[in-house]
Amino acid sequence: MNNIHLHIFGSKVFFNLIEELKLEYKSVFEKNSNTLRENNSFNDEIRIVFVESLKSSELKNFFKQNVPTIFLSTNKDYISKNKLTLLEFHATLLTPIDLLSFKEILKILIIKYNFFKQSKIIIGNYEIDSNQKIIFRNNTKAKLTEKELQLILALHKKNGIQKSLLLKKIWNYNTDLESHAFETNLHRLRKKMEKNFKDKEFIIEKNSLYYLSS
Repeated sequence: MNNIHLHIFGSKVFFNLIEELKLEYKSVFEKNSNTLRENNSFNDEIRIVFVESLKSSELKNFFKQNVPTIFLSTNKDYISKNKLTLLEFHATLLTPIDLLSFKEILKILIIKYNFFKQSKIIIGNYEIDSNQKIIFRNNTKAKLTEKELQLILALHKKNGIQKSLLLKKIWNYNTDLESHAFETNLHRLRKKMEKNFKDKEFIIEKNSLYYLSS
């Protein structure tokens, strides 16, 4: 856990307080959101954000990455107005806060962080959480069914795979019924990727083989 970095946005006073507590985490003070990393993956960090200290445009930057974040605010309505409950890994707290409770919440977020890292799969520009069955790209996400997830994972890192092998791997059969189920799931997944990510070629077929284009 001592590799975790606490990135504190918007309050130098809170940063100094964290430093005085001498937690086992390394803390860094950030004046605004311009220092956010551009990629969409975890970077061994927890973000602590004082929302009133940032402009609305800066606050939106925190939605571009699925990174554990603690939002601190003096105004409950402000939190609701800016839809700060949309992130997958976060905590929203009203100030003043109890430091002991804060430390416990921090530990819980780190546990979630580690759990997610173990289930995270990178496929091209996409990131998949296999536990929650969610696929991400930038600030957009879509929910996957169990079969859709299995189909993507079966194609991942494969140099093309035949339909018969996909049927056997995912449905354990090769009957006409399972073939229809495959076509239905493939069609729905393609439509989902086109609708959410404007990706019309997420799964392609060439010479009777199926590929992930990413």
